[in-house]
Amino acid sequence: MKLAILILIYSAIEALGLWLLYGPLRRAVDPVKKHAARAVIPTVLVGILYAFPMIGALVPDGPVCWFFQKYGNIQVGYILYFFGMLLLVRIVEGIARTRRKRKTGEKQPLSVFYCRSMLAVLAAGAIALNVGGFRVSHDVKTTFYELPKETLGQTEPLRIVLIGDTHIGVNSTPKLYEDMAARINEQHPDLVLLAGDIVTSSYGAMRTPDLYVEIFRSIEAPKGRYVIYGNHDVEEPLLGGFTYVGAENTYRHPEMEGFIESWGWTLLKDEVVRLPGLNGLVIAGRRDESRPGDGVLERASLAGLLQGVDPAEPILLLQHEPSDLKALSSHGIDLAVSGHTHDGQIFPGNVFCRIKGPQSYGLKYWKDAAVVVTSGVGTYGPPIRVGTISEIVVIDLK
Repeated sequence: MKLAILILIYSAIEALGLWLLYGPLRRAVDPVKKHAARAVIPTVLVGILYAFPMIGALVPDGPVCWFFQKYGNIQVGYILYFFGMLLLVRIVEGIARTRRKRKTGEKQPLSVFYCRSMLAVLAAGAIALNVGGFRVSHDVKTTFYELPKETLGQTEPLRIVLIGDTHIGVNSTPKLYEDMAARINEQHPDLVLLAGDIVTSSYGAMRTPDLYVEIFRSIEAPKGRYVIYGNHDVEEPLLGGFTYVGAENTYRHPEMEGFIESWGWTLLKDEVVRLPGLNGLVIAGRRDESRPGDGVLERASLAGLLQGVDPAEPILLLQHEPSDLKALSSHGIDLAVSGHTHDGQIFPGNVFCRIKGPQSYGLKYWKDAAVVVTSGVGTYGPPIRVGTISEIVVIDLK
């Protein structure tokens, strides 16, 4: 039922986009209405490209599925900006024409020059935003935050690197992660933390897993490397970024855990570890809230996760989504780190994400608990970033 609803919604959006396009396109290529095919054929071709994401969601996992997912994700970026801008232009255009008709009593057709110019400008704008967004998404930045070392009960400086949302999948290129690993090692961290969403809802879509193993193994941190799962570290179909299966029907790929173990990292699934060499620092790794996976329908509560931990101990919480923020201090959590939000990834998503909250990015204090949310390294859906950055986060406790 949910799949049918998603298909109807996606089809309705596609129909609206093609309807908005056909009028000015027909006027641009067939102003005297003698060659209807000149407008019909390109409209149909755009409609076929528009359908790539839906085909990728409906075809079973395999090369055909991943082909449509890969190029469907790329199409989404162009669709978003071209048709988004087209919608705004047609709304303004409609208001202007309505006012003109009220004054003159005549309905004036759009000029051929206007239609051709408008479509060319919108196409060029969509191309520029996607090409530029792709470059930004593959340029890993380093963001620095500084906290008092007493925040985590340390007597000596401690450097933590946080990464999140690597989203290895159909649009991934190993070079991005090689650059990520190089940036991390340049910082000489004591601890490295990965806040989930290692893959994008399909382990099989990851090409050359052995290469990714080498990349993650190359990351150095003498005090430990810790990772948790995110909501996309399960096998599930996606349509337009939304899944149509419930949490009870999601499962982890049988090779996923072995893949992570081969990195030499420590995977935490609602588990707590103590680091005696860091004054007994407690790292609590939490399952994802919406997709805990492994047949688990509900993750541990903060109280359950920290059972047996003295609130006076220094506690670092590693969770994928920045949730339960108001309750952190009451459980003795001193620092919580997360990803998940991508900081909106694509404008205007970053604006909505920051309005929606509660914390979409950066460093913020919730009572006595410091919370850091990273925009992540990889991308979800379109392999672009517009208005956000791909980053690793360095947290210096001095």
